[in-house]
Amino acid sequence: MKKSLILTVVGTLVFVTGTIFAASSFQNTCSNIGFEYKGQDPTLKAVCLKANGTAQPSTLILQGISNVNGKLVQGSGASSFQKSCGNIQIVVVNTSTVNLVASCRTAKGTFAAASLRLNGIGNNNGKLAQK
Repeated sequence: MKKSLILTVVGTLVFVTGTIFAASSFQNTCSNIGFEYKGQDPTLKAVCLKANGTAQPSTLILQGISNVNGKLVQGSGASSFQKSCGNIQIVVVNTSTVNLVASCRTAKGTFAAASLRLNGIGNNNGKLAQK
């Protein structure tokens, strides 16, 4: 879920404008979290608990992620980062933060460590889903 944030300057008070993305929560009820390819699509995989307590494998295609000069950037449409990044991994940081990490090619042809927080992913009765 996205929430808007507005920046306004009133005297010495500053209010920020932008978009706040909901943290991911799937990592609290899913295990064996990782990265894989589903065909050519970069995919988040996990084994997630259903409401009745049974576990089931689930996948979610990662959408809109690109490599911009060695940095992972979230946008829209199909992902393209996997064409210029290697050593791609999913790292669970804590109960609200999951990162996509990789080594990505820069404009100079070198590689840089890159990381992108995966926001708004939940477990919908055993299935990974974008909130």
